[in-house]
Amino acid sequence: MPLSDAQREYLRQQGANINQHGTIYRSGASLPYTKKLEVASAYSTERDAAGGKRPNITAIAQQCGVGRGYVRMVEEELNEFGRVLQHDERRKHNSLSNTGLCSESLSNEDMFVIYQLYLDEPSRTRSSYVDWLHYFTGTVVSEMTISRFFNDALLHNGGFRRPNLVPFDKYRPDNYLKMLDYLEIIERIDPSRIKFGDEKHLKGQDLYNRKVRRDPITGVIPPTFTNGDFRNTYAVTGFCGIDRYSSPVWYNIHEEKNGADEFALQLEMAIASGFFRPGDVLVLDNASIHNGGDNSNLEEWLYDTVGVLLVFLPARSPELNPIEQVWRILVNKLQRVPLGVMRSAGSHACAHAAIEILSTMTHEEVEGCYR
Repeated sequence: MPLSDAQREYLRQQGANINQHGTIYRSGASLPYTKKLEVASAYSTERDAAGGKRPNITAIAQQCGVGRGYVRMVEEELNEFGRVLQHDERRKHNSLSNTGLCSESLSNEDMFVIYQLYLDEPSRTRSSYVDWLHYFTGTVVSEMTISRFFNDALLHNGGFRRPNLVPFDKYRPDNYLKMLDYLEIIERIDPSRIKFGDEKHLKGQDLYNRKVRRDPITGVIPPTFTNGDFRNTYAVTGFCGIDRYSSPVWYNIHEEKNGADEFALQLEMAIASGFFRPGDVLVLDNASIHNGGDNSNLEEWLYDTVGVLLVFLPARSPELNPIEQVWRILVNKLQRVPLGVMRSAGSHACAHAAIEILSTMTHEEVEGCYR
């Protein structure tokens, strides 16, 4: 039942406050444990109804007549302990949290076991660490303690990061021997005469796919307005080098699919532009468009026609191709182009921006990709 203005004024005179949901509370005083149980019950019910996904915090706050921060505190306890804590348990937990990392919960043996568990499986969940630590040492800790260990205990922050994906067959004996042969060849060549090539798919949608802030007053996530062709996809064929007698990057952006015929055409265009000189070495990966179909004799044709030696990278080794770093620079710069500039560029804005970035790339930038 809504309170009248007179009732609100009386409550304020008595030192009480009223939150945005009409609940009466006193500053500095904790809500009763029954209110915490009520919020926990509402949270669990809404989470189950959503199929295990995080429920709407604002809706639960309104339903229970509490602030969003109170709901988040209950959520944290449910996620960490599987239940809500009594007031004295909460005080004890906060006290232990403020004493410094592992000073009262993890011994050196515990930390050693946790690190060995990490080495066994870096993607292991916090609950798995808790369970296996108890199995091996008998120590019982919370998931928050595991988080503090990885965040603060050792030399580097051990938070989750996106890893590189490395296929198992990269380290097959025959692939390993090819890697050694490749390195032996490359080490004997003047780096300024080595040029690398590859293709890149460029999606206009990726350029506009940037995070925006939620409106702090309305809670609405504003849309990003784009050009009508923002879903266009482009193919970029490129070669890079640190030879000062040619540009650092040769490229061509087109809407054709990257096939063997298209790659051969792009390579001929690069040769005609003077990007390659006799004595250069071109390094490509083992994609079928480079050495299959009509390009099966590319190595002989390139050497006989232009005097350029063709060398193929070892299998599964994009990290050895500097042009992959050139593409990374391209994408990073594209994502920093102001959206207002992109919208004013008209159709094919993504392609126009990529042309501007690649055409102004310097030898120094490409040299950084070679290191």
